[in-house]
Amino acid sequence: MSVVAVLQGTEAQDRQSTLTAVELARRLNTPVTGLFALPDPNAVLMVAATPEASGLTASTAQSIIDLQLAMKETAETAFHDASSTGAHGLDCTFFHEVNTVERASANAATLAQAVVFPRSAAKGGEPLNLAFEHVLMDARLPVVLAGTEEFKDAGPVIIAWDGSNGAARAVRFHLPLIRALGHVVIAQAPKDLERDAARPVSEPGTLESWLKRHDVKAEIAEIEGDVGSGLLALARGSGACMIVAGAYGHSRLGEKLFGGTTRRLLEAAHAPVLALAR
Repeated sequence: MSVVAVLQGTEAQDRQSTLTAVELARRLNTPVTGLFALPDPNAVLMVAATPEASGLTASTAQSIIDLQLAMKETAETAFHDASSTGAHGLDCTFFHEVNTVERASANAATLAQAVVFPRSAAKGGEPLNLAFEHVLMDARLPVVLAGTEEFKDAGPVIIAWDGSNGAARAVRFHLPLIRALGHVVIAQAPKDLERDAARPVSEPGTLESWLKRHDVKAEIAEIEGDVGSGLLALARGSGACMIVAGAYGHSRLGEKLFGGTTRRLLEAAHAPVLALAR
């Protein structure tokens, strides 16, 4: 098992994913893998030979293959440069997988201790957006989204708690990270507690007791108003290093539609690392 940084072949984003993955791996004392995936380049030549692709010349196909190789080199260089600055003896391995990045990322997330995407992956149209949404929403596997700034573990881990299945899965999936980072704040909006008054599991004290049984101490904080904005304000005020939350949403004609709170966290201009599960 390891912490996996999903790479896309652009220096800034790959460095961001790798640095976050290394910082998390240091606290878990586990290896780091840089995952770069692209389909088989020979498939491009096969497509070029079909009647449907008669306008695609051999030189164009070769240009696509050359671009893939350049992206791989960029990803590998960014991974090694970033991992060399803070790995402190951790085993760091670059892995090129001939596959779609969606499948490769989902495969990695199945057994990895954390799979880290760059912040840009939450934005539609970005290279890793489809992979990020596929792993989180379709495969229903946990993901970590890099923060907008360099990772710092001086502040607490904030758990967005409403007693839902998504929030519970996020806590269970990411428990090793929560335990490794230590200081925890359970955040809940009073309106959620009022709505689910008949469900004891919605009480933040229930989660506090569960965490205590897993050797994690926590305190409880209320957030007012809009939940997403309240979580981000609490994160800023406390210097939080991570927000753990359930991701809510659904698909419509192939488009992933995130709920309001999830969307607010994903689109925030300033936010810590997000550890999500659906």
